[in-house]
Amino acid sequence: FHEFMASVDALVMGRKTFESVRDMEGGPWPYGDTPVWVLTAAGVEVPERLKGKVKVTSGSPQEILTELAASGAKDVYVDGGETIRGFLAAGLLTRIIISKVPIALGGGRPLFTEEQASQIKEISSKTLSCGIVQATYACK
Repeated sequence: FHEFMASVDALVMGRKTFESVRDMEGGPWPYGDTPVWVLTAAGVEVPERLKGKVKVTSGSPQEILTELAASGAKDVYVDGGETIRGFLAAGLLTRIIISKVPIALGGGRPLFTEEQASQIKEISSKTLSCGIVQATYACK
């Protein structure tokens, strides 16, 4: 994961994903010094320890990428189901990596609609030593 994070210039995630990561017990902030943009219309509390690392925004996916590009970001990691779907619908993703954790979390819900699923094609997958399966998709 640390190798992957070193390859990205910024991270964009939705509020729900941010709150889940923010509220995890123990351990350091998993994203290090990588700038994190939290997409929300409702606002979100950013703890003091994360100020300067996290920016809260309500812009559209295109507006966010335009601002990130102006700051020099080229490779942006987009995380969180609703956020990913929004960026995919806007035609702004070129590649998707989905990490499947081998635990049951209830019934779940599909990450993509049928239409969105038709816009991606799996190009590779690998199993990590911890049991996580990572599948890489190209966006059409």
